[in-house]
Amino acid sequence: GDIDERLEERLIDGILYAFQEQAVDLNITTSNAKESQIMLDGFGTVVNALGERCKPYLKQVAGTIKWRLNNKAASVRMQAADLIG
Repeated sequence: GDIDERLEERLIDGILYAFQEQAVDLNITTSNAKESQIMLDGFGTVVNALGERCKPYLKQVAGTIKWRLNNKAASVRMQAADLIG
């Protein structure tokens, strides 16, 4: 492949970190919606680019999504739900 396994790990770690750290604002604004869409697009781009190579990281990704789906903040749950579909 064009990237090695270490770079794959760094990409997944980076996109998960960015997803977890995205701003949570109870007042949803157009700006927040755009930022959230950018995060979703970026996450999708990384996963699609890795393709089958993403498989070893699915447990970590699923764990992050599951944790956020169980968060008490509705906006955090919404971000996780948007990511999965």
